[in-house]
Amino acid sequence: MEALFDAHWDDNGPPYDKAPQDPNAYSTGSIGRHNVVLAHMPGMGKANATRVATFCRISLPNITLALIVGICGAVPFTPDSGDEVVLGDVIISDGIVQYDFGKRLPDRFIPKDTLLDSLGRPNTEIRSLLAKLKSIYSKEALRKKTIAYVNELRKTPELKADYPGVDNDFLFQPTFHHLGGGKTCEESGCKGELIRRLRLDTASSELNVHFGLIASGDTVMKAGDQRDEIAQQQGVIGFEMEGAGVWDSFPSCLVIKGVCDYADSHKTKLWQSYAAVTAAACTKAFLSYWVPHQEQPHQGKPYEEQPYADEVQPYQSNARRRRRW
Repeated sequence: MEALFDAHWDDNGPPYDKAPQDPNAYSTGSIGRHNVVLAHMPGMGKANATRVATFCRISLPNITLALIVGICGAVPFTPDSGDEVVLGDVIISDGIVQYDFGKRLPDRFIPKDTLLDSLGRPNTEIRSLLAKLKSIYSKEALRKKTIAYVNELRKTPELKADYPGVDNDFLFQPTFHHLGGGKTCEESGCKGELIRRLRLDTASSELNVHFGLIASGDTVMKAGDQRDEIAQQQGVIGFEMEGAGVWDSFPSCLVIKGVCDYADSHKTKLWQSYAAVTAAACTKAFLSYWVPHQEQPHQGKPYEEQPYADEVQPYQSNARRRRRW
């Protein structure tokens, strides 16, 4: 994510103080018209995410939007429309479902899904923007911006942002389990029947952006049959491990994740770097559409996107924490 900053405020040392006992490490800078702070996660999972979000909220109380950016597993066909999701695509959350929060009985698992047990939906401002981005024109514009930023990141070899290729995008039948622990499918001889993906046979294999519910939990989903069962029950299109830990800590929160596997037992690390890059690129593209209330342009005056690195200035101390983060 930091590779897509338009300006870095940390070059001469952190421009702010942290709250007492805050263990987080932050990078600050700007993306487009926005001051941004990047909180570095010490590890994956809800517990780490909750701790990072809690201290971030205390140290930087004026944050107006929190984005959880990273990688996820995907449901290969969306439950509602059957749209294909392929590796390298990006998922933007409509909401979060805690799929592993509930009661485990001898014969089944019962999720807690009452109003008091569920995470809230995104606020009105985010829902309005998501509605706009789901329109045919805006969604295609968002996708093209994302691809442009991916191509920009590919110029940095250290990011390992090259597309692994359709020949490395395998989708097995949900009930066919991986044959060798710790080995790739090629090394362990996984010869199960592959599910054909029409997008991979055409030029439309280029990355796409999907909107939908994301399942968040403390366990890694590595079972295709359970993946599909939860997807049908909950309507989710992706699985990740941090969103639930951050969701309630900020007034505005969204998950943006790149697809690195199909949430089955055939997981591979081959796609993780590329998926992280596509998520970061989509985040920068998304921020170009985010306009908080206090910075709405004057009515009737169109907003023209332009480089803001020379105009956005970081705040200098906690005493002057009126600037937006």
